[in-house]
Amino acid sequence: MRYKNGSVIWLTGLAGSGKSFLAEKICEKLRAEFENVIYLDGDELRELLGHFEYDKKGRLEISYKRAKFAKFLSDQGMIVIVSAISMFDEIYSFNRKNLKNYFEIYVKCDFDELIKRDKKGLYSAALKGEIKNVVGVDIKFDEPKAHFVLDNTNFKQYELKLEEALKAWKNHLK
Repeated sequence: MRYKNGSVIWLTGLAGSGKSFLAEKICEKLRAEFENVIYLDGDELRELLGHFEYDKKGRLEISYKRAKFAKFLSDQGMIVIVSAISMFDEIYSFNRKNLKNYFEIYVKCDFDELIKRDKKGLYSAALKGEIKNVVGVDIKFDEPKAHFVLDNTNFKQYELKLEEALKAWKNHLK
């Protein structure tokens, strides 16, 4: 079955919050129901576009490109799932204004837990002053007023949380 109108499900949150994992799970669930689902991972899109600027200006630039690409696909009837940090009011406003059937999920996670999950060493290096341009440390972020907040401080019951998020998305489309 195809969802004919196109939609963008945008997962935002800090590094390590579980955005990509949850976006992949949402994608799996939606692909079981719809055939026109595509997933745009923030890091993979950076690689594809060759965009590796991590200061706020660079983050805004790639976020606008990501949003425009999502719009291009959703305008063709695709259900586009995006996972990216992109935690700035400018992006939230742009998305709400320009993306049809836009649904934002804030993957929230306590900062102490993010430090524990720090696979890439971003937070530990930024807190020591070894690197710069880490959102949540030396780049301030704007907490979204998302359609759905998914608290992912612990992974318990993430399946239930995903079901609630998808139910909220479907209700949002009505």
